[in-house]
Amino acid sequence: MSINPDSLIMYTPDFIKQFRAQFPFYQNQTDKPISSVYLDNAATTHICQPALDAINHYYQFEHANVHRSSHPLAIGASNQFEAVRQQTAHWLNAIDKNEIVWTKGATEAANLIAHGLSKVHIKAGDEVIISLAEHHAHFVTWQQLAKYYNFNLKVVSLTQDLQIDLAHLSHLINPKTKAIAFCHVSNATGVIQPVDAILQLIKPHKQIVSIIDGSQAVNHIPINIQALNCDFYFFSAHKMHAGTGLGVCYGKQSWLNALPPYQFGGEMVKHVSLDDTQFNQLPFKFEAGTPNISAVIAFGATLKFLTQFQWQKIKVYENELMAYLLNELEQRKSINLLADDHLVGAVSFTVKDMHCKDASDILSQMGVALRAGSHCAMPLIQAICPQGSLRVSICGYTSVEDINYFLFCIDELNEFL
Repeated sequence: MSINPDSLIMYTPDFIKQFRAQFPFYQNQTDKPISSVYLDNAATTHICQPALDAINHYYQFEHANVHRSSHPLAIGASNQFEAVRQQTAHWLNAIDKNEIVWTKGATEAANLIAHGLSKVHIKAGDEVIISLAEHHAHFVTWQQLAKYYNFNLKVVSLTQDLQIDLAHLSHLINPKTKAIAFCHVSNATGVIQPVDAILQLIKPHKQIVSIIDGSQAVNHIPINIQALNCDFYFFSAHKMHAGTGLGVCYGKQSWLNALPPYQFGGEMVKHVSLDDTQFNQLPFKFEAGTPNISAVIAFGATLKFLTQFQWQKIKVYENELMAYLLNELEQRKSINLLADDHLVGAVSFTVKDMHCKDASDILSQMGVALRAGSHCAMPLIQAICPQGSLRVSICGYTSVEDINYFLFCIDELNEFL
């Protein structure tokens, strides 16, 4: 990665300090040493104060189930719940709010899509292509369904810079290909995948459904669903400063109408008789049971908060911080980067002559929180780094001081060796 040292960020801007102050995790750190450094944001981000306030307010003053009762409290909760669906559609630039399905997380979204397509679109002997870069939520789901429904799963390889190999992908596509599932950004390496180029390859093949796992992209890259023109896109709210237990599954209405319900129960039905059931309209036919209402409301508060804090400006800072981190890591001979280009939000590396688990344990004792191991991407890590790697992941509230302390600890680790 070519970097001009003179352009590297060397201090934390005031607007980032103001952004960071909106996270309770950092508000009580004045009496803690600088070593309380959280660099595991790809696993989950801290929740912002507006989201916490929204959760508390709902449970204290607005708590009622949605889409069921006709009393004012229930109507108010339902209206607020659906307003966030509209807000999310607008944030993604989706055509209609009914293209947004709430799930328990990205994992359930991946399962909803794959199970549905396996029942109505993919038959025995057909093929599904998945990339080597996928999270287990995507990879294992398709792997196991291929065995169950007797279709073939093809794995597209990666280039030396750990991007999906477009030449190999083009070679794999054939009339039997019914779906291509891939991530926007790799969970294990932080590498941005060539999403636009992949979708252009798919475009002439009308039978191919495009499915994108956007979990590691949504907090770092502006998402324009209409510009992407993919069939499905999904992510988890807890990856972008909201609560856990909520996923966003976007699907084109034509495909959502074609898919059968993923689960059965209340809310997803229109009429039930002794012999049969008529299912509800979109998006409710995929939302069986009482949803995670407070998490949805919190997500709406988070989207509003990010908009107010000039999200685009924060992304520029993140890119500068990543460039600074990469430049510093590249200067250290004990560090081997898995990838050094096309990165956003995260970078993975190994420490010479030290197992990643040992390095992680020592760094943890020094107050640095990061991820070590296979990062829920065993096929990828086994192929490129069998012993596992360390992953540092940043976001908008990560300070230059956080990175400097982490680098100090890496140097101490080297001295220890």
